[in-house]
Amino acid sequence: MEKASNLLIQGNGPIRSFFRKPKYPILCEIEGHLIGAKSDKTLAKKLSLLELDDSKQYDVIDSTGEGWLLLIDHMVLSPVNFRKRRWTKLEIIRLFNNRANKSDPDEKPYSEKSLSAKKFDKIFRDIVEAPD
Repeated sequence: MEKASNLLIQGNGPIRSFFRKPKYPILCEIEGHLIGAKSDKTLAKKLSLLELDDSKQYDVIDSTGEGWLLLIDHMVLSPVNFRKRRWTKLEIIRLFNNRANKSDPDEKPYSEKSLSAKKFDKIFRDIVEAPD
């Protein structure tokens, strides 16, 4: 761990974490595109394929449903998120169904029915493992 500007930053790879690391896998929403990643390394690799605006912050959801921010200018994941603290099953499904980067335009949407019978982990894992 290193001290940077009196803030606790963890990690020394391409993606670092502020205070603590998210619980992987994670989902990252970048201007309508949804990216699933199982590690910092996978996330960095997928982000390197995109043109990102250094001045923007992007929403990230960890496997517990906690909302995080990806700060591009520092390549830091932060749990300090005033936009969205916790994501629900329905919100994650809608984010997935409405994403811009569908591998097949005729792809069937993830079902929003019977959410009480579906476990959060299962829904989240299905969405992370879907092709980006």
